[in-house]
Amino acid sequence: MKKVINTPTVSIYFDTVDGHYLVQPTVPSPLGGSRESGKPVPIREQDFDSSIAEVVLDYLQRYLNTKHDPTLERRRSEKQQLDFVKRHKWVSVARLASGEVQVSAGERQGGGYHGVRDGDLILNASSVRENLPQALREAFHKAK
Repeated sequence: MKKVINTPTVSIYFDTVDGHYLVQPTVPSPLGGSRESGKPVPIREQDFDSSIAEVVLDYLQRYLNTKHDPTLERRRSEKQQLDFVKRHKWVSVARLASGEVQVSAGERQGGGYHGVRDGDLILNASSVRENLPQALREAFHKAK
């Protein structure tokens, strides 16, 4: 039997209309990979630099200790999902087995998101807290 490796991840959305961010926790999916679960934490632009790293790193730390609960998954109709994707840019953050953190810019495609070519940044484990806000800003600049 093949062992499933779960990589801690967090989704971050930027609302292009209101100009605020949503940090969406994820949990290991019973099917492999991750699923968004629970309420996102809103972060205002003026609070971004002072609070984004703490929130993201906290969710990455909690990831493997959180169990999938289908009742906590976000529920949107197809139209709501399309409207959400149209309004929000997406960036994913993952903690790699090495301890490094990968920040990946996303691209809107249909009713979801996919990675952007050359959209990944790797942050050294020892400097993540200091460098994460700027790396996220760069990723959102690349996100489409």
